[in-house]
Amino acid sequence: MTHRSTNSQPFSRVGSDILKLALAAAGVQGVALLALPFLQRYFYTPEAFADFALYSQLAGLLGAVATARMDLAVVQHKTQLLARAALQNGLKALALTTAISLVLALGLKWGGMEMGKVPYLWIALPLGVTSLGMGALFTAWLSRDKAFGAVAQYRAIGGTTGELLRFATARLGHTGLIVGRVLGQWFTALLAWRAFGKDASPSFLPSAANRREAWAMDKDYLRFTTPSNLLAMAANACLVLFLFECASRDFVGQVGTALAYLTAASGLLIRSVNDVFFRHLKDIAPAVLPGVYMRWALGIAALTATGCLVLFAIPTEMVTHMLGTQWSNMLPAMRWLSLWMIPWVAASSLSGIFPHLRRQSLAFGLDVLHLILIVGWLWLNWSPLGSGNMAYDSMDILKEYACIQAGFYTLALALGWSACLRGAKTQMPSVH
Repeated sequence: MTHRSTNSQPFSRVGSDILKLALAAAGVQGVALLALPFLQRYFYTPEAFADFALYSQLAGLLGAVATARMDLAVVQHKTQLLARAALQNGLKALALTTAISLVLALGLKWGGMEMGKVPYLWIALPLGVTSLGMGALFTAWLSRDKAFGAVAQYRAIGGTTGELLRFATARLGHTGLIVGRVLGQWFTALLAWRAFGKDASPSFLPSAANRREAWAMDKDYLRFTTPSNLLAMAANACLVLFLFECASRDFVGQVGTALAYLTAASGLLIRSVNDVFFRHLKDIAPAVLPGVYMRWALGIAALTATGCLVLFAIPTEMVTHMLGTQWSNMLPAMRWLSLWMIPWVAASSLSGIFPHLRRQSLAFGLDVLHLILIVGWLWLNWSPLGSGNMAYDSMDILKEYACIQAGFYTLALALGWSACLRGAKTQMPSVH
């Protein structure tokens, strides 16, 4: 009886903390969703959104590995000294990733690729990656102290500011969408950094030996979790990157904007669950973890499926009347792309289960398989250099993409649950 109450109480706090983050962040996500139609109708063309979609994918790829996932390590360390040492290790990794992002952007430009023709990408990409990494590290520190309200507030301020700046920077042309997003991310990062400075005691400055100790404990995040994140982001980015090089900017812009609508809605749930679920996993007994994982997976999937039904109920004519005929392909693209997001949102929200159970190698293997599936499919069926012949004016590529993605993320959920079962059988203790 005592054992059950010990584990049910921490998990009841999970729901409370998730609700706190979700309600606080819902405002800025609502602003983003409300702003997007006005940006489409009056300020930016599909071609401008194509440039923004490319930036988003590249920044997401590099941002996913920018800190060597030391943000996860910061949350999991019990002592402030080791947590701060992990944060400093993450900042060093961020400096290296920022330099790589500059080299990549310049390489795309000098290599004559379509991606390199995006104006000022060589400036925007390093700045965006730096802000993402700083935001991740310093909000992780706040999450470690369970300051979830502050995390939500800073993200809301940065997100809302970024959306407003996208209107103000419209005179910059295509670049305005990117500039607004980058500046908004910097607002979040600087606010979290200021809060960190007030919270972190100067008496807990880690030495070089402390940083080495933290690194010895956290190196699996670099060995497994960081490559897994890169592979996962690469697999999901392949579609936009491939289309940007091979398809018309108009088509890429509509697909990219469809993804923007979908990720604005789903990102709220993913981020809220991820931040809190991973933080409280160590409070949940291995014996009850499989049931907890299954309930949350089914609940998140059901919620996402409800949103998909709404998309299919919206008349296509209503969208073209509101946004113009140039956006006629956006809603059909959203409908197909939303189908694979049902298992994706659940799998991404609960992805912290793999590092918690020290099954990073399993997550890494899954992500290798994911990238092989997507790249192989694009090459064999759609690439002009392969055996395929891509039809850019149809939804065929999105239909096949949705099927492949849905199958993969369903498999990921099944393996996450299987890992929980194995942990329950061995009564594996919590990490650290």
